[in-house]
Amino acid sequence: MSFLQRLKGRGVKSDEALQSSEEETAVDKVAQLDVDVFQTERTIIIYAQAAGADMNDVHVSIEGDADIVLIEGRRIRPEFIVFPKSKPHGAYFTEECIWGDFYRRIILPESVEIEKAEAKIKNGVLILILPLLKPEEKEKVKLKITPDRKRSRL
Repeated sequence: MSFLQRLKGRGVKSDEALQSSEEETAVDKVAQLDVDVFQTERTIIIYAQAAGADMNDVHVSIEGDADIVLIEGRRIRPEFIVFPKSKPHGAYFTEECIWGDFYRRIILPESVEIEKAEAKIKNGVLILILPLLKPEEKEKVKLKITPDRKRSRL
């Protein structure tokens, strides 16, 4: 089942569904990605904690009128670093990290230039640099002011 299917399946659940959902592992759930959104005069910058994800695991798209950002992906617990040849035998006694699929939809306050947008992961942080779309300069039309020969009553 894809992470979007699991996301759509969220909502009010019956007692029986709640019991079965408690048996799911943290990897079977779709988490909302935490973000910080910062805006300057010319740019919107989004920071997201993406520890355990690499650029091949993360997909970013800009939609709507270039004012909606979708971030989706997967964070993988790096057990393979400690146990490169086999799956570990044991049990976790504390699990606070969120691993597995994540999703986030961000509505931006302004449209951005899609062609100049950048995305990178540095030190476990996804960074999106989104230059704001410059408002189109409208052609100015100068009007000639002519005196009104007739007096109007105001």
